Amino acid sequence: MSKASRTTAVSLAAALLATLAVSASASTPGGDARLTHDASDPGYVTSYFIATGDASYESQDPTIQECSRSKGRQNEPAVGVDPRDTDVILGSSNDYCGVYNDGEDAEGSPLPIGPIWLGYYRSEDGGQRFTSSLVPGYPGDPTPYADRAHIRTASSGDPVIAWDNYGNAYFGSESSDDPAGSLKTFGDVWVGRYKNPLNPSSASFTTQDDGKEFAYSTIAARGSSAPFLLGKFNDKTAIEADRTGECPGGNGTGDVYFAYSRFVGAAGGSSIYFSRSTDQSRSWSHPMNLSPKGRNVQFADIAITANGHVYV
Repeated sequence: MSKASRTTAVSLAAALLATLAVSASASTPGGDARLTHDASDPGYVTSYFIATGDASYESQDPTIQECSRSKGRQNEPAVGVDPRDTDVILGSSNDYCGVYNDGEDAEGSPLPIGPIWLGYYRSEDGGQRFTSSLVPGYPGDPTPYADRAHIRTASSGDPVIAWDNYGNAYFGSESSDDPAGSLKTFGDVWVGRYKNPLNPSSASFTTQDDGKEFAYSTIAARGSSAPFLLGKFNDKTAIEADRTGECPGGNGTGDVYFAYSRFVGAAGGSSIYFSRSTDQSRSWSHPMNLSPKGRNVQFADIAITANGHVYV
């Protein structure tokens, strides 16, 4: 290699390194942000307060009060970023913060009989700060949003989140425990919708309110309510929304797709099932079996191509 060629190569390498350094600097992540404010200011608040600013139900909610002091654990987290306003980020988890919400036993030990429930953690500043809450419908929820939760169980978890292009965030959940306290495990799966509370034609409309108001939750598939996870038990969920505007056979407004594993009996195997909603998760198609039954057929994933074709 000639001296001129070596000089050119070195110059190009130096320029490349400088470019990489700038790129790395530009993509340096910020500090960590806490999603669950248990035992720390400002604690947890109801989803109703987040959407309306009405604090009249906060003191009537023993679960939210317990979540604000319990230091309960969380696991199986999920996060979703609003595609039309990336400052809006929603998170969730199996949140155990309300488990000790029902007083103490005769020896003064807390009673672990409160709900394990789906968290709702909201940021409007690109993830720098989050407000902590729970998806409505948990046992003892005193807010008007409780009546919008069309579910039948005393626990929920395994969150999955999907956004459409219209400010709606969809939370998928597996839910099990019997509100009556029996050993039945329902094995239902349901989807909750959060929407922008304002009409786009409103003068005060802003995409910063996307996914802010709890609209409703509906059961996508029911289990058989058998004890000890026996019978028909739905679990291991996945969710996605069509953001292409091209929905083959649909209404072009952002269909929602939901997949899960159905476990049958103690040794009956499992299969992947799939449902579709064309009305923003108000209702769901009859579940379609996508796989032969086998051992541990689970953890479905959903992908949608640029022309609206769906792969599971």
